[in-house]
Amino acid sequence: MALRLGRAFRTSVAPMIDVTDPYFLRLLRLISPFGNHRLWTEMVHANAFSRGRIHQDPKKLSQHLPLHELQSDFASGIVVQIGASHPDDAFSAVSELANLGVRHVNLNCGCPSRNVQMGSFGAVLMKSPEHTADIVRAMSEAASRDGRENLTVSVKCRIGIDEDESPEFLRRFLST
Repeated sequence: MALRLGRAFRTSVAPMIDVTDPYFLRLLRLISPFGNHRLWTEMVHANAFSRGRIHQDPKKLSQHLPLHELQSDFASGIVVQIGASHPDDAFSAVSELANLGVRHVNLNCGCPSRNVQMGSFGAVLMKSPEHTADIVRAMSEAASRDGRENLTVSVKCRIGIDEDESPEFLRRFLST
């Protein structure tokens, strides 16, 4: 009976700084072996790929991404969340993540941290829906480049930002 319930249940763990590191994600894989999971990495800034070349340093990269898990069937349940303020950086990040075997990349438009907002990414992107759409378009282009078909792009956002948390605000943001 428990096994049947385990197969029907979907484990979903949101990205949390200093929690959803590669070791924690591996632990979740061990307790969710049936592929019924959606596990999010901590946010990695897109310019770590475009400028920092993090993908060329396996030791540094493994501090942020569960590289071992990306080479298994478990990869389909891992969502790598990126923060981006420029379409070119987002394009580079998605391209390099695809080369690593990542199958789902998520743009963070929800982090309200002051440091993140000062970097012009996270929740502050919701103030510029057109700019956010440009970033998502760049991510989608990278995801479909060279005939890739198994890479999904998504956006995590808030209901609203600052004092505007109306359904209309969210609809406007999503329609862009």
